[in-house]
Amino acid sequence: MVEKSLGKNGEWGEMTSEAIQTLLLANAHTAYSLAILVHSLPIEIKSTKETVDFKAMFTSEIQDLSVDINPEQLKYSHNVVIPAAPPSTLRGHPKDTLDLLHASQGQWIPRYIHRFKRQKEGVWGKWNDTQAGNKVYGFEAVKAFWYTGEKAEPAEASKPRQMGDPVMLHFHGGGYLCGTAAETDLTSSIPKALVNHSPIHHILSVDYRLAPTAPWPLPLLDAISAYHWLVQTEGVEERDIIVAGDSAGGHLALALTRWLRDEGATVGLRLPRGMVLMSPWADLGFTNAWGEEAIRHNKDSDTIDDTFGPFACALLLRALPAPTMHTSQYISPASLLIPAKTNGKESFENFPPTYIVYGGAERLSTNIQLLWDRIQLGRQKQMVPDRLFVSPDGVHDFMIFPWMAEEASAVYEDLDVWLRDLLAAELTEDVDHVDVQSEDQEEDTGWRDMITKRRLNRQMTRESLKSHKSPVMGPVRDDLGMMRMMEDMSEEGISMIGTGLPIPHFDLEMPKSPEWLTPLTAELRPEYGFDNEEIPWYDLDGSPNDEDRKDR
Repeated sequence: MVEKSLGKNGEWGEMTSEAIQTLLLANAHTAYSLAILVHSLPIEIKSTKETVDFKAMFTSEIQDLSVDINPEQLKYSHNVVIPAAPPSTLRGHPKDTLDLLHASQGQWIPRYIHRFKRQKEGVWGKWNDTQAGNKVYGFEAVKAFWYTGEKAEPAEASKPRQMGDPVMLHFHGGGYLCGTAAETDLTSSIPKALVNHSPIHHILSVDYRLAPTAPWPLPLLDAISAYHWLVQTEGVEERDIIVAGDSAGGHLALALTRWLRDEGATVGLRLPRGMVLMSPWADLGFTNAWGEEAIRHNKDSDTIDDTFGPFACALLLRALPAPTMHTSQYISPASLLIPAKTNGKESFENFPPTYIVYGGAERLSTNIQLLWDRIQLGRQKQMVPDRLFVSPDGVHDFMIFPWMAEEASAVYEDLDVWLRDLLAAELTEDVDHVDVQSEDQEEDTGWRDMITKRRLNRQMTRESLKSHKSPVMGPVRDDLGMMRMMEDMSEEGISMIGTGLPIPHFDLEMPKSPEWLTPLTAELRPEYGFDNEEIPWYDLDGSPNDEDRKDR
């Protein structure tokens, strides 16, 4: 166990799974989670001209995955439906946790979320699956978007990919609570920028299932389906794939890569060429925030609210035993309650080359730094060294925010160099790999010509990567981009869960760089117009009921 110094009130002591859970649940009684507020309170605030629907504004990025986006409205991407991976692919951690998910049906109680009479039967509504009966969870078809550059016209096809061209498999951020792979989402600025400012011009961003309706390991199953489809159906070789993600998407990229290392060979899948992690969430059990100083780390500079992480974790892991978040290397690879090792399943042994970027002003910086240290601990010989990029003034996931475009540009320029070195490196298999499968194939002139052409293509690709550099991202001015994004999402049928509220039209004469739009910073929340004591505590899963409501 890990010892931390006692705080002023004696609340900090020995770090244990039980102590962390107790503290977080206690805080849930006294601290409002913005995520809870926007799902439960009909709050409005006043702009200079009109009323802004606060609730719709901060939940507009929660996508109704049943709504198909009109392809005619897509300017940067092409939508695609990825089929479910075959049942034979379900192995290891995903299978074990899926079995636990099924075994605990009817008993899913989100931790760290305060609710009046929390033990009362049925109080957790849609966050439990009692209404679904004996539903069988598993692999399902998943929606995704190909980013290959801006279209000249709506009907334009995606850019053709030549054999050997690199592909990025990207997972968006949002704490497993919100966000989409759609181009109207704020996190889509990452694949849009990478297509133009990196050597990778084909990026598949995945709309994996989200925690409010899909607990762990269902997001991981969607990630496996996407990787399997790229390799087995689209014919993309693993050595041409870079797995990437920001925030929660970085966590998902880590989990997928670990599963490929542990189970991939058994199901005919190899590890990707490399991994790119942007502000990855690597300690879902909050061990790095244990201690009076640790919990305040970068609190005044970051965009993450105290209770957003616990709220997200409560929903994501509600079907699993509580200690899992502290003891599973798939769920919390940077947990202080997991011993650091140089080899074995709990280590990062044999992980592909990795690029990590984070902001010096973000609250997750300590767990990301620990993640980096543990990756280095498991390293042996590498064809390309790992790379850590720290942007001194960057907040969490700073690369998605238009007002941090200058910091993001520096990252893309640095990442371009690293990706070119990685993709241009000659793999051992390029020299030693035997393409001939049988004597019949060896005598097949057409087959041998194809192999020769493929090798020449790869050689030309490597030479091009070495001799070129991607354009540097110029200045970005998009003070009202978030507002336009939300209106676009409304037009595409993307709205908050459980309601058909439209996204409002915002006052276009609001001050530039409106900091109050930052959704997760407690200190920057707008005035609601009434005292906290007057805020009613609504049941999150239905209409308010006097017996199940507590005025706070």
